[in-house]
Amino acid sequence: MVVSHKAAIVVGISAVVAVLAGQAFNSFACYEHSLALYLTAVGMFLIIPLLPALASLATANPLRAVGACLLLLPWLGFAYYTDCVRPYTGGGASMVYVSVLLFGTPSSLVGALLTGPVLRIVGVKVGKA
Repeated sequence: MVVSHKAAIVVGISAVVAVLAGQAFNSFACYEHSLALYLTAVGMFLIIPLLPALASLATANPLRAVGACLLLLPWLGFAYYTDCVRPYTGGGASMVYVSVLLFGTPSSLVGALLTGPVLRIVGVKVGKA
């Protein structure tokens, strides 16, 4: 199956938007952030883990951004569970977004690097730009 380069870019951007939507859900539903605080959280904790996905959009296979985002999203789910679902156990301020930054970044990088070979194995190719 051959996917056009333009369609692959749209799918890759959609994956990045999905991560931003996940963070928006966390920010607005759990932390009751304003738009300014949401953008601050994205700038502080998500921009670095999103770099592999954003860089993948400029490569010959923009679908790598999907793999990067797929391995980053569970860390946002973990943050939501830790701060909003699990009962508070005390101990001060939450540091769960540090784990999103520290563990989400290598997860995103691994996702971006593995997506190309996995797509090749299943027969998906991206057309020329």
